[in-house]
This record gives sequence, structure tokens and C-alpha cells, in this order.
Amino acid sequence: MSFFSNIAGLQLLMLVMLAFATVAFTLMAMVTVSNAWRLRNPLISWRAGKVFGFPLFATIFLVFILSSSLLIVEHGERAEMTMMLCYSWIGLTWWLTSFQLSKRFVTDYGIVKNVNDPSQTISWNNVSDYIELDAHNGKLYVFLYMVRDHETGLNKSHRLELFVPQQHQRSFSRLVDFKLRHRFTEHALHVSGQEALK
Repeated sequence: MSFFSNIAGLQLLMLVMLAFATVAFTLMAMVTVSNAWRLRNPLISWRAGKVFGFPLFATIFLVFILSSSLLIVEHGERAEMTMMLCYSWIGLTWWLTSFQLSKRFVTDYGIVKNVNDPSQTISWNNVSDYIELDAHNGKLYVFLYMVRDHETGLNKSHRLELFVPQQHQRSFSRLVDFKLRHRFTEHALHVSGQEALK
């Protein structure tokens, strides 16, 4: 009798955990999507996931769960349908959250690499220098920027690496030129052949 009661208690615990996960993933998706929608003046955005621009693990999980749900429906397992609906919803909200987190947004005010992480958002005004490197199917930009450390009160240097796909390269380069080029003037230095060898 205790064995069956333990099984029933374990099933109840698993259902409570599933309900908690469903609510948690729903809230996480709502926060992430609302953060993405609240961005002011987005100018350029692109997908940066591993599967044709989509998130890898969330996509695999969603495909697996949807396939399993279809198999359960075909075999007429009605008792498992509620649980599979919860798993499908978790898969969908996880995919939506990961999709928004993997997107890169460039706004009129700065670069947003992760809509949920303020440390990966930089204002154009905070950029102190940047490097542009050639990469496969695009360009890699390394931005150096200053952020005030609240503990010491001093400015601390940080870096942000941003891969820009080829299809967005021209528009992003023009925007970087417009926002930053006037702050980083280039001076030509002419030296004689002997001075150059020293």
C-alpha cells in the first residue's frame, strides 16, 4: 500500500513541478518579449541563433515535444494530453524567449546584445573605441566602452563583441560611421624612410 501511495505522491509532485515550470516559463517569455517591444527606436535587428538564426536547444526541444504530442494524439492517449500540452507550452515559451534573447538590436541610442541583460547594452555615447574585423559571412565588431563602477566610483573599461551578418553589414557600417566616426578622427603621419626604420 505504501508503494502505491509513494507513486501517487511522486506523480503529484511531478505535476506540481510541471505546473510551476509552465508558469515560470510563461512569465520569463512575457518579460523578455515586453523588453524587446519596449526598445526605443530600433533601427536594425537580426537573428543570431545557431540553427538558421534560431536558438539551437530550444528548437530541438520544441520539435521533440511537438512530435511526441502528435504521436500521443494518434495513439489516443487522452490521459497524457494535459501533461503534453503543458510541455508543448513550455517548449513554445522557451523557444520564444531564446529567440528574443538571441536577436541583436541596434537602436538610435545604442547596441542591445541581450534584451534581459543591461550589461550587454551599450549607449553610443559610452563607446570609447571600436575595432572592425573581417569574419566569415560578415564582420566582427569589438566595441570598447566605459561604465562607472558603483563601488569605486571610477570608470571601468568593458568590451562587447558583435557579429554583424553580411546582409546587415552595409546599414550597420553606415550607422556606426554616423554615430561614432566623428569622435574618432584619423590623422595621417608622414615620415621619411630612415625614421620609419627606427
